[in-house]
Amino acid sequence: MIMKRLLEFAGLEPERFQARWISGSEGAKFAATVQEITEQIKKLGPNTKMRDTDE
Repeated sequence: MIMKRLLEFAGLEPERFQARWISGSEGAKFAATVQEITEQIKKLGPNTKMRDTDE
């Protein structure tokens, strides 16, 4: 998948990017999706690939 390769090239783990189609009238679905994604990102921990290593 091209998007996965681009994310990896940019220094992002592909698991940190998600896209979902949710209608503006689906507030509960939006809230549940944000909660789910937040939990997944927290499990991944800090993104060390994007940190400045010159320090």
